[in-house]
Amino acid sequence: MQKFIFKIGLFILSFLLINIFYLIIIQKFDWNFSKRIEALNLKKPTYENIILGNSLAMDGIDSRLLSSDPNNTYNLALGGASLNTNYIQLFEYLEIAQTKPTRVVLGIGSYRENIFEKNKIHPIVQFTKSDYTYKLTDLPVVKFKWLFIELIKKIISSEHRNAEIVQGQLRITRTVADKTKKKEITGTIPFSEYRNSEYIKQMAQLCDQNNIELILIEMPGFRNTRNNQSIGPYEMDYHQSTKIKLYNFNGPDIDAVLDPNNDWLGGSHLNKKGAEKFTKYIKNYIMP
Repeated sequence: MQKFIFKIGLFILSFLLINIFYLIIIQKFDWNFSKRIEALNLKKPTYENIILGNSLAMDGIDSRLLSSDPNNTYNLALGGASLNTNYIQLFEYLEIAQTKPTRVVLGIGSYRENIFEKNKIHPIVQFTKSDYTYKLTDLPVVKFKWLFIELIKKIISSEHRNAEIVQGQLRITRTVADKTKKKEITGTIPFSEYRNSEYIKQMAQLCDQNNIELILIEMPGFRNTRNNQSIGPYEMDYHQSTKIKLYNFNGPDIDAVLDPNNDWLGGSHLNKKGAEKFTKYIKNYIMP
C-alpha cells in the first residue's frame, strides 16, 4: 500500500514539475508570452503612443520608427488577439501608466475572417489576468499545448531563433514573397462592422474618458486582399462625443510602398524590412 501511495505521489510530483518546467519555457521563448510578461512588468510607463491589434500589427508596426523619439512608443499587439483582448490590454495599461498616452493606434485587417466577431480572450492574456480563477483545464501542458509546435519551429529555424522583440514589435528578417495576384479590386472597407464593434466602442469610450486619441488603421495584406478605397481618413462615430479617424492602408496606394518580393513574412504579415517601410509611410498620416 505504501509503495502504491509513493508511486501516486511521485506521479503527481512529476506531473507538476513538467507543468512548471513547460510554463517557464513558454514564458521565456514564446513571443506572445514573453511580450505579455514584459508588458505586465512595465513600471509606471510613460509611452506617448500605444499600438494594439493582432499579429499583423505586432509584426508590421515598428515602435521605434513611429514617432520622432524612438522611445515614445510601445507595441502591445499580440498574435491571435481579439478586439476584446485589445480592450483588456488597453484597460490594464492605463491602470499602471504614470502618464496616459497621447494616442492609441489599433491595427485591424478586416479582410481576415470573422475578425469583428471573435470575442474570446486570448489564452495568454486570460491566464495572466490578475483576477483570473484557475481551473484544472488551465494546467500549462493542456491550456498551451498549441504552443509546442511554435517552440519546435524556433528550435529548427534560425530565422525564428534570431527574431527579436523591440518595444513590443516582433522583428523577423525571414522573407516570403507575395505570389498572390491582384484580383479585380471590388472590395470595400466594412464600415458598418467597424461602427458596430462593441469592443471598438468600448476602446473609444475609454480613450475619450482619458483624453486619448484613438486611431484605427486598416493594415496592408497580400495583393489579393486589397480594397478599392482611398486612404482617407474616414470619420467613425461611436457615441455622442467621440469621433474616430480610420485610415485605409490596404488600398491601391500601398503597392507603391511595399515590395511583393522582399517585404513580407508570409500570410499578409510584414517582415522587419516591410515594417520599417510601412511605419515610415503611415507616420506621415497618423502622427502630427
